[in-house]
Amino acid sequence: MELEVDAVTVERGARRVLDSVSLTVRPGEIVAVIGPNGAGKTSLLDAVLGLLRLSGGAVRFAGRALRGLADRACVFSSMPDEAEPPAEVRVATLLAHAERFGRPGAGLGAELAERLGLDAFRDVRAGSLSRGEKRRVTLFTALCTSRPIVVLDEPLAAFDPLQLLDVLAILRERADDGTGLLMSVQQMADAEKIASRLLLLDAGRAVAFGTLAELRARIGDPGASLEHVFLRLLREARSDARP
Repeated sequence: MELEVDAVTVERGARRVLDSVSLTVRPGEIVAVIGPNGAGKTSLLDAVLGLLRLSGGAVRFAGRALRGLADRACVFSSMPDEAEPPAEVRVATLLAHAERFGRPGAGLGAELAERLGLDAFRDVRAGSLSRGEKRRVTLFTALCTSRPIVVLDEPLAAFDPLQLLDVLAILRERADDGTGLLMSVQQMADAEKIASRLLLLDAGRAVAFGTLAELRARIGDPGASLEHVFLRLLREARSDARP
C-alpha cells in the first residue's frame, strides 16, 4: 500500500510555499526530502499530515484520498522538528502512552526503548533530559507504532556521530519491517546513507525525485556524492528558471 502525494500546492496569503509537488512512498522505503533552507521541506511534511490546507493536489494512501485529520490518523505517525515531551511527565509514562496509542507489534516497544537507550532514565521527568535524550524519546513515540507511514521532520539533527549510527540502523530496521518512512534531512551525507529515494526541493518546487543512482545518471556522473548531485541539479534548476 503506497502513499501518493499528487501535485500538492500550498499557499499562504499571496505566497505559494509549495508548487505542485509530487512523490510516492512505498512500504519498506525511506524517502528523504532535501533542499536549502526555506525550500519547503517542513511545509511539505505538514501538508502531507494535514496540518496545512491544500490549495491544490491530493494525498492518497492505498489509492484512497485522505481528506481530513481522522483519515490521516489511521495512516501516519509523526515527529515534528521542534517537538519536545511534556517537561513534568516521567519518561516511563511517555513510553507507555506511545505504546498504548501506537499499538506496535509484540516486543517492538521494549526493543526500541533498549536500542534508543531510554531504559536508563525511565524514572526521570522529561524536563530534566538533555536535548539529545528528549529527541530519542520523541523518536520512540513516532516509531513505536503499527501505522504504515512514519513522517519525521529533521530526526537526525540532535545526535552525535556515534548515536547517529544507531539511529540510522533503527530507521533501516523499521523500513525492513515494511514501514514507509518520509523524512526531511538537512545533511547530505546523512541522506546519502539512509535514503531509498530522494526528493530535492527548491523554493517550494520539486527539482528531482529518484534514487541516488537515477539522480547521478541525470547529471552524467555515476560516482558523484549526493552533495555534488544536489548542487548540480540546484544550479541547473535555478538557471532554467531565470527569465
